[in-house]
Amino acid sequence: MVMAVTAVMTSCKKDHDFISIRATISDYRDTGKDGKTYIETINNVDWVSWNDDDKVWINNTAYNVTVSDEGTSNRYATFERVTYVDPEDADRDGYYAVYPASQVVSSTTNGFPQILLPQVQIYRTDGPNKNSGNQIIDAPMAAYCQASSTHVGLDFTNLCSLLKIDLSNMGMSATTEVAYITVSSTNKPLWGKATISSGTDGPTLSSPSLTDLSTSDNTVTLDFTDNGSHGSDGSSTSTGSSSAAAHGVTSRGPFYVVLPPTSDVAGLTINIYVFNGSNSSQNRRTILKYTKSTNNNISIVNNNIYTTGGLSTIEGDPVSDVPFPGLGTGEFSVSPNKKVRFALGNLQYLASTGTWRFAENQWDHIGKAAGNTTSINNGRSTQDNWIDLFGYGTSGYNNHSPWQTTKTDNLRNNYATGHIYNTTNDWGVNTIINGGNQPNKWRTLSQAEWEYLIGQGLSSRNNANGLHIPVVYIKLSRTNIIRGTLIFPDGYTGTKPSRGDEIEISTWNSTYANSGAIFLPVTGQRSGTSISNTYLTTTGYYWTSTYYTYDDSNPRAIQIYFDSQGDHIGYTDTYMGNAVRLVRDVN
Repeated sequence: MVMAVTAVMTSCKKDHDFISIRATISDYRDTGKDGKTYIETINNVDWVSWNDDDKVWINNTAYNVTVSDEGTSNRYATFERVTYVDPEDADRDGYYAVYPASQVVSSTTNGFPQILLPQVQIYRTDGPNKNSGNQIIDAPMAAYCQASSTHVGLDFTNLCSLLKIDLSNMGMSATTEVAYITVSSTNKPLWGKATISSGTDGPTLSSPSLTDLSTSDNTVTLDFTDNGSHGSDGSSTSTGSSSAAAHGVTSRGPFYVVLPPTSDVAGLTINIYVFNGSNSSQNRRTILKYTKSTNNNISIVNNNIYTTGGLSTIEGDPVSDVPFPGLGTGEFSVSPNKKVRFALGNLQYLASTGTWRFAENQWDHIGKAAGNTTSINNGRSTQDNWIDLFGYGTSGYNNHSPWQTTKTDNLRNNYATGHIYNTTNDWGVNTIINGGNQPNKWRTLSQAEWEYLIGQGLSSRNNANGLHIPVVYIKLSRTNIIRGTLIFPDGYTGTKPSRGDEIEISTWNSTYANSGAIFLPVTGQRSGTSISNTYLTTTGYYWTSTYYTYDDSNPRAIQIYFDSQGDHIGYTDTYMGNAVRLVRDVN
């Protein structure tokens, strides 16, 4: 994967405030084709060009790309109104540029930012649908040039490489839909936070790290099932949820997965998941998995294309679903024809960076620690404290801010009104860094689904009471014991604790966690910035997606809560801070 991109200052500065930078993309191998990424096939060279909705980060600001064709073989991308850097400015020595802007996770006065390589890469094409056109590849690039009053030149460098996967020889039916391709390593992360440095031959990228991401997952996924519309930088324009029917692609590729520079990668394994029919009684699609792996360690350097060769016809193994970042393995019926899987931790939010994540462990909760108890109503907080108790529907959309703690004024404006299922007020529309890092992948269960799950309603999943222990304790150490409720997946027949039992952490890991069981810890509840009910013998509160109110002046929503008497369904004011545990629909 080779590219040479040169940008020149065309309209220069206006009152020394702004410039316009035109990026010209040079020819490669005299093919007469142009683009920011080329894909080398067997007999020719194909290019993926700039798109009008591309976004490039330059000196802490994201700029939209404007594309124009000039001549027969050149393609230009223009960045308008870029903040001018005065050569005499001691605080900034030039222009630092990164594509795509959506992967930038830090700011800097002088230098390149840190980026977050995505755990899930969304498959998109430049055609009218997913089965036509060229694959749009969000392969990160970086460029730098010194400040100048007369000339600015940017030469973009590929920071990663591509893995080419060709399925044309697998002998699949022409109508078989490819759902996901996963690439994993037994020892090295293939996604995560990475640092860009200035090198002698252009910018270089460090191997990614999973530090601070609350995960040890070395798998990157190419997702063909996305139903939303995404800009070329990965930003979503969809308001849908993960409950929409998933459809893959019938194309056989070749497909390309972005891989970071990493040395001595062991156990590289490629899994291809295809839809293999449907199970109408369970409202789900069935999946086959094909696997290809290598026995040798490999080292990935930037600016290359690696191939697996054509995958010969191999026998597929039926699997229940594709592994997904942050997702438990257990399946839970929430209606007669719908199953879900739970996130492996409560939702958390860092206001200072606008970052969502899942707690590292199922029992983790913030309680009375800073964050939940800090008033940050007056705009985005600069504090580096995570929060995990949220007002109803405070996903960050429609001005319903996650950090909102006001409980008396402007209630209708601060919190969502109405059911949040399949709306942008559901927390699951956000990108969750250790939950796939793409929007619209999760959702919140409704009141009816919770009732069916735990046996509170008129109907429930089979043997729901036997799969549900409302009061148990996980014993992390002699002095650290976490109370919560334990829910087993459908069909669980193994040993179960009794109500009130203490579960040693070794037993949890070896027996219950491996079975796909879900643990919901006591979280307490926030009123304003005061936290109550966080002790061992009191109550945990979790939001549903269902709205309930006496009247418009007193908006309320449905919550599930559990105490020493068991689990309950009730309502509370929308300004109360409750925990959120998200789910994904099975298939």
